[in-house]
Amino acid sequence: MYQDMEIIKRGKCFYDNIVEYEVRIVKGHIFYGSGDYEDPPEIRDDQDIECYYVWCEDLTLKGNFNIGAGGFLSLDEAVKSVEAATRIQWIE
Repeated sequence: MYQDMEIIKRGKCFYDNIVEYEVRIVKGHIFYGSGDYEDPPEIRDDQDIECYYVWCEDLTLKGNFNIGAGGFLSLDEAVKSVEAATRIQWIE
């Protein structure tokens, strides 16, 4: 999954103000579609386009980024999504 993607931005968050975990925004080149045949093609089909994905570190398995969040067409959208969902301190 994300292992082959370039890490663009990293940050740290705290679950319940106690457990620290890392969040990464990575750059990809496939914007995954819904796959639902009832959706229009621009939503249903994968697109070969620069995009960004958010990955969060597992709270109990440090170094394991197994929680993914959506695809975004801009870095700004991805950053705003993370910042709206949690308090984050950006590292880079």
